[in-house]
Amino acid sequence: MKKKIACAVLGAMLLGLSLTACGNADNPSTGEITESGYPKREFIVAAIDSHDKTSAHEIEIFTNLVTERSGGAITFKVFYDNLLGKATDNLNTLSSGIADLGTVCTLYTPSNLPLSQITYCVPFAPDDPVLAAKLMYKVSEAYPEFYEEYEKNNVVCLGWKGNEPYKLYSKGPIEELAQLKGKKITLGGVYYIPWFQSIGAVPVNAAAADLYQTIKTGVASGSFVYDSIYCNYKLYEVEDYCLQVGLGARNNNVLCFNKDMWESLDEKTQQLFQECADEAMAEFQDWQQSEMDGWEQEMLDNGVTISTLSDEAKAEWAETALGYQDTLQTWIDEVTALGYDGAGIMSAYLQAGEELGYEWHFDTTPYIQ
Repeated sequence: MKKKIACAVLGAMLLGLSLTACGNADNPSTGEITESGYPKREFIVAAIDSHDKTSAHEIEIFTNLVTERSGGAITFKVFYDNLLGKATDNLNTLSSGIADLGTVCTLYTPSNLPLSQITYCVPFAPDDPVLAAKLMYKVSEAYPEFYEEYEKNNVVCLGWKGNEPYKLYSKGPIEELAQLKGKKITLGGVYYIPWFQSIGAVPVNAAAADLYQTIKTGVASGSFVYDSIYCNYKLYEVEDYCLQVGLGARNNNVLCFNKDMWESLDEKTQQLFQECADEAMAEFQDWQQSEMDGWEQEMLDNGVTISTLSDEAKAEWAETALGYQDTLQTWIDEVTALGYDGAGIMSAYLQAGEELGYEWHFDTTPYIQ
């Protein structure tokens, strides 16, 4: 038994060493320059889902673009489905050099990337993922600290991605907020929980894979998740009402590159990567919209009744939620304590939304400087 354990440990150590070598020391940026003008390189990629899922499809788009534009000089060895480590730990996977490129989910990194948590703390933000991404790009242009916090973690942020919005699914119709009082709803998140608690809903914790049984057995009567999760797990078989609450799309996932490796690249290669990242993110958003349209059609085909929360109800909920716990001020206080201009950044974020044509569903006056 001891011999088997020792062999397993040794094998894991050798795998880690071989990946590190491939991604760093044995793959110098001064390698052979090809006819395309780019060095012949292979990079290690840590993807947090499969290539056809919204949490990782931008990886496939980006790597294909770079390989094509470099004339095949630059290639990637992609490890999909968290093969190099848990999704919750992908920032460390990249910062430590186990992988050169990958997606960081900011939902899992509140202490490492506190500024990026701004995307979660504002209720009824834009539901459009494209607009959500534009909002993050705009505020980060005004405050480069958003990029700098990634560099503090030894990674370089190449692009922001807007993710599909959460929606509220239930066994019976929900036509007004009062109906949520006492209802057990599966949800998570530091900010989502108090927003639902403010209107009397009871949060229930359940992993995505457990949602079907949680709803079917009555442990909860509704779930607050993505359309993709709802359809992937066929939740329409146990809850056939969907309320588009409009709490907002979030910038969960960020395309990142190991900072040490990035700084070893020549300027031309860095420029290629950034251009391809910008293009990949735009192409991803178009692909995701197509997927979102498909999920909605699947829901309709399976008899799901879809309705939308009124603007009046959104304003009522936002006022109630911020009265219960001012999550904007919570975020401001937390990042201010870390030395950032929390109030100034929040003001810029809200104003950026307005400049992009979005109308917030709560009074922004207390936060605008």
